[in-house]
Amino acid sequence: MKKRKKLNGRTENNQQLFAEVGEALKSVKGWGSVEIFVQDSKVVQITQRNIKKTKYDITNLFRS
Repeated sequence: MKKRKKLNGRTENNQQLFAEVGEALKSVKGWGSVEIFVQDSKVVQITQRNIKKTKYDITNLFRS
C-alpha cells in the first residue's frame, strides 16, 4: 500500500476529496444537490445536480 504524504495532519488524499466536494458544491447554481456515495468505506462517486424550478398548470394538458 502506498504511503500518503501528510499535510497539516491530513493526508493528501483527504485534501483532494475536500477539493472535489467543494467544486461539486460550487457547481450547483441556485437549486440543486450534491450526493456522496460510499462503498466499502471509500467515496466512490460524487454526483451534482442542478434543478431548474418551473411552475406550469398541466391540468388540461392531456384532455382533448
